[in-house]
Amino acid sequence: MNCDTLTSVQPYSPGGKLSAESSGLNLRCRILVADDDSVIRRLVSLFLTDEDFAVVAVSDGEQAWDALNHDDYDLLVTDNEMPCLTGIHLIARIRKRGIQLPVIMISSTFAPENLHDHPDLEIAAVITKPFGRLEILNAVRNVLFGLAGSSMT
Repeated sequence: MNCDTLTSVQPYSPGGKLSAESSGLNLRCRILVADDDSVIRRLVSLFLTDEDFAVVAVSDGEQAWDALNHDDYDLLVTDNEMPCLTGIHLIARIRKRGIQLPVIMISSTFAPENLHDHPDLEIAAVITKPFGRLEILNAVRNVLFGLAGSSMT
């Protein structure tokens, strides 16, 4: 895993990268969160930043694709049903480009049982909405570190 020491949490802006000088936080990994629901996007971001992850949040699949083309991330957490580009189509685009980014799908329409229908997408985990803080954190820990259920502090 290529998790670096990073700094601040900020919304994505094209061409804007996180800088190592702006804060003293030890943020282990860069996570891109894509969800068109602003409440869910903020909650997931908050859950992750509370654990010192560097989070960039976007509101649709096209913005996520743009962010992935401008910066490096250690993990993508994405909704499926989004405007402009669905999570499934975003992941397919990522895989077609040969990007080996771990992906967690958060969705009310894509159930974990559907993973066998899309083995080429290599989705690491599926979390069904509604979900709780621990579900997100355990999935992220498991995908990034193999540490589901353990404390990051």
